[in-house]
Amino acid sequence: MQARRWMAAALIAVTPWSAVSAACMGMQVHAHRGAPTLPENSLASIRAAYAGQWDGVEIDMQRLKDGRWVLHHDVLTGRTVSGVGRRAVLQLSSADWRGAKLMGQGGGQPPPFLDDALQVAAAQPAKTFNAELKVVYRDCAPVGKLVAGMKATLPHGNWMITSAFPEALRCVRGTDAQGYLGLIVFDPRHAESVSANPLGKYVAQRATAPKLDRQWLATLAKTVGAPVGVHVDAMTLAANPRLLRDAAAQSVRVFVYAVGGDAALAQQLRTTRQREGYLPSGVIIDGDAQAFCQALGG
Repeated sequence: MQARRWMAAALIAVTPWSAVSAACMGMQVHAHRGAPTLPENSLASIRAAYAGQWDGVEIDMQRLKDGRWVLHHDVLTGRTVSGVGRRAVLQLSSADWRGAKLMGQGGGQPPPFLDDALQVAAAQPAKTFNAELKVVYRDCAPVGKLVAGMKATLPHGNWMITSAFPEALRCVRGTDAQGYLGLIVFDPRHAESVSANPLGKYVAQRATAPKLDRQWLATLAKTVGAPVGVHVDAMTLAANPRLLRDAAAQSVRVFVYAVGGDAALAQQLRTTRQREGYLPSGVIIDGDAQAFCQALGG
């Protein structure tokens, strides 16, 4: 528990920039779904990320119909996991999951259960296990059981839970009063990039950027409970030029993730640093940590 409190204190809201700050200018750098050269959300990609120069690894969690938790990003299988058809993860059993296979270069192995990933993370107390809860559940009981299991398996406390659903984070807070929780904000202007159908293009063309002002941040802190943060993409950061400054004033952490690629993210952070003199608490990137930090200028 002491380690958990230490991590929350270390993840300051934003980093006032200086040329003598820590590696990557004081920001945490997390590997998005594991190391980039291996299948996403695989044990191999997680191990490689922990062994590399990233400060943490970001993974995605979903629950099977029999209650077991697994690592998988999409609502449906078929893009990264084969052998079970194109089905919702929540419709699959543990037996189905054991019979599935990871796709892509370096694939062929069964996709992991969360328990497997937690055992890897347990041996890496110095690096952050960044776990995204992909689906909102009406009943908080499964989420409470999940969090209790994570607390038992990761006594070092160096982990966080994020979600795009405030309801899911409130469920987590009911079991974990002290851990850092992050709300992921999706910018609807990216709708076309995640949906190939005409509706995605229609939404993207007519969408406006999320407005993340002081009142919004105060509501987030009140709704979820501290310590809390907001996880946004580079385009949303650009549309909210006071976000880092306002977040710092309210002790809200900010992480920025790459949607348009690591190069675009680095460019936006350089612009933000020059304009505001601040950098976020951390970034979640798709590529090499050292290359990203060099591109950022630190």
